[in-house]
Amino acid sequence: MPAPPPVSPPATNEAGESPPPQVASLRRLRIAVWAAFVLLVMIVVCVCLSLIRYDREQALHRAESELLSLTRVLEEHVARSFGETEAALSEIAARVAQQGSIENLGEAELQSLLRQRAANLPEAEFLFVEREDGSLAADSSPPDRKGLEPHGGALHKPAMPHQLSEGVDIGIPLRSPLSGRWITPLTRQIFDASGKYLGTAGAAISHPYFEGVYKELQLAQKDTIMILHANRASLLIHHPLADNLIGSSVAGSPAIGLDVQQRSRIVTAPFPGDPEERITAYRRLADRPLIVGTSRPVADALTDYQAHRERIITAAGVMTTLLAALALLLHQDTRRRDADRQVLAELNASLEERVHRRTEELEHSNRELLNFSYSVSHDLRAPLRAINGFSHALEEDYGQKLDDTGREYLARLRKASLRMGELIDELQKLASVSRHTLRVEQTDVSAIAQDILDDLAAVSGGRHVQAHVEPGLTADADPTLIRNALENLLGNAWKFTRDSHPPIIHVGGRPHGAEKLFYVTDNGIGFDMEHANKLFQPFQQLHKREGFEGSGIGLASVRRIIERHGGTIWAESSPGAGTTMFFTLPRSPALVRRPREKLQG
Repeated sequence: MPAPPPVSPPATNEAGESPPPQVASLRRLRIAVWAAFVLLVMIVVCVCLSLIRYDREQALHRAESELLSLTRVLEEHVARSFGETEAALSEIAARVAQQGSIENLGEAELQSLLRQRAANLPEAEFLFVEREDGSLAADSSPPDRKGLEPHGGALHKPAMPHQLSEGVDIGIPLRSPLSGRWITPLTRQIFDASGKYLGTAGAAISHPYFEGVYKELQLAQKDTIMILHANRASLLIHHPLADNLIGSSVAGSPAIGLDVQQRSRIVTAPFPGDPEERITAYRRLADRPLIVGTSRPVADALTDYQAHRERIITAAGVMTTLLAALALLLHQDTRRRDADRQVLAELNASLEERVHRRTEELEHSNRELLNFSYSVSHDLRAPLRAINGFSHALEEDYGQKLDDTGREYLARLRKASLRMGELIDELQKLASVSRHTLRVEQTDVSAIAQDILDDLAAVSGGRHVQAHVEPGLTADADPTLIRNALENLLGNAWKFTRDSHPPIIHVGGRPHGAEKLFYVTDNGIGFDMEHANKLFQPFQQLHKREGFEGSGIGLASVRRIIERHGGTIWAESSPGAGTTMFFTLPRSPALVRRPREKLQG
């Protein structure tokens, strides 16, 4: 067998001591921890920004939806208010046209009609009828209120309109001659059956009425409501009241471009002269040249969003702080573990050195002990042969001169010398097991067991034993030592089944995790498991008194063989029920060679 390669001595430092072993550092783990921290912080920031952006969009979208809903409600209210007034003016114009002229109806009857209709129109401050020359014919003002001047005041019109029209005309806002408050005139020209112009029926739409209605809507403090005249591009009504804006031009407003088909529009921009950005929803009435607008400052629309954003930022800050604390703790823990592992590696290296040194000492002592036992057993043979030879000669030459007691002593002396020789032989076998060099190869355990059983049957003088060996039992082992072990195991099974009827011996095996399990079962005398710890000790015999001869070395040799292969052996038995001897062998030959190569190294 070739000698193992030389082992280089460990390097030493200048003081002659071995340097501390290097262990795998956790530096990469620390880098991974901080990289994960940065990645998580980036994810948290991205998620927060996405949530903030989403919340802002949702807040603006809610505000736009609320404003659009409000414009629809206002559209219905404005359409109903103007529609009721227009219906009243149409009825009054029809009554006048039916009489052929305003004078034919009579001032008292006309004034009664106007007051009766005005009582059902809360949106109209008063109703009036003008003659064709523009003079006031009658109005719905109370009797105790001074009537409108026929040719003075804000409602004075020329004798003949610039343009005759059968529709209702919405005029420019002005101050009421009765209350001094803002009104918007609503007029309808009157024609007789032949188409002659007879005069004008009108109503003063009250701005305070709309103010009261809009206050009941409980709008936000800075919300604004507007009613625009689409054709004249002017502001008719504004809530809250702003005198400087009533009647002003809104030609630059995006609402003026609304048509009947489009009707609604959302605009986010500041009003002229106002730097505050606002969200404004416009909606055009379907059958009138009016546009309803509702407006809200963007800052007010984002009030809830601002509070939510603060909560998100606070939560992100807390989460980032916790992640930073966790990363710092992991960083410190890995540094501590690095230090502990370095210390442990140094201790392990020192321990391995001591174990290696102690193992060499034990191996050296074991070799010396084996050499000593082999030498002693070899040197004892000469005096034993002399004792046996002289006792035999004494019996032949002087046996007749000895009495019965002397001859018995002489026979016991010869028997003891023979027994001593057998023990020496067993000791040499045990020593040879330990000295034998392992030669691991594929070994047919079934064939070896069958050969041994055939040899036992041949020397047993016709004794019949029911022996069965499972086929295909193989192992990576030393064939010589495995045969030695099986000879002892099968020999014991053969010996201890002598009183069984019929004697049965079975050899089998099966996989056992990373090993192969083999067993030898018999139905012999068995033994008490309380004495199982003595079974594999040298010179221990459990059945010596029952007349079963033996040296007590066989099972000790079997254990030494199995352990040299890296396996284990044990027994299971009970008195009178037979015995099963189990032993394991590694599946891979590398596992068999590794302990031996480690010792050689």
